[in-house]
Amino acid sequence: MFAKVIGVVGSPRHSKNTGTLVQKVLEGVKSKGIETALFYISDYQISPCKACDACKQSGECVQDDDMKILHSAMREAKGLVLGTPIYLDHVSAQTKVFLDRLYSYLGPNLEHRFPNGVKSVLVFSWGASSPDAYNNVIAWLQGRLSGYFDIETIEVIKAARTDTVSVSKEEDLLRKAFDTGVRLSDFLKRRS
Repeated sequence: MFAKVIGVVGSPRHSKNTGTLVQKVLEGVKSKGIETALFYISDYQISPCKACDACKQSGECVQDDDMKILHSAMREAKGLVLGTPIYLDHVSAQTKVFLDRLYSYLGPNLEHRFPNGVKSVLVFSWGASSPDAYNNVIAWLQGRLSGYFDIETIEVIKAARTDTVSVSKEEDLLRKAFDTGVRLSDFLKRRS
């Protein structure tokens, strides 16, 4: 078995637009024999970062909540499929809490950092009709993952106008998500 790919969904609604696309990417990954795990952030009790900086000493967040589950899964991961709806012109609150809690990976303890060479696929959904309406948010997230954690984004999947058209009816978009998962798997296999 090759390295695990984890999917993290920042939508509070299961199996809606964002979750459907993340699941479809993971199906593509699994079709190539790579183990996956899926996490809906809203299923976990994750507190906001307290900015206490204790993780800068220990390398681990001192908060005793469910983020420890996601941290543990991420230490094993070579691929990350991160999905968020756009609410009020930015990532969802769940996604932002998740990202803020990755701060502990910036500490001195190398055991508590992302593994080298993690690749990501980013999934976004929004109600606005323009497919480029939130390119600034996409660039922001790519920059944070790359700049802070050295995670390279290999593909961005965008679903616009989801207020009127469910992604479950967008066959081309679902195929792109699946094919992106296959491509991510092939990329990880070549690097292992």
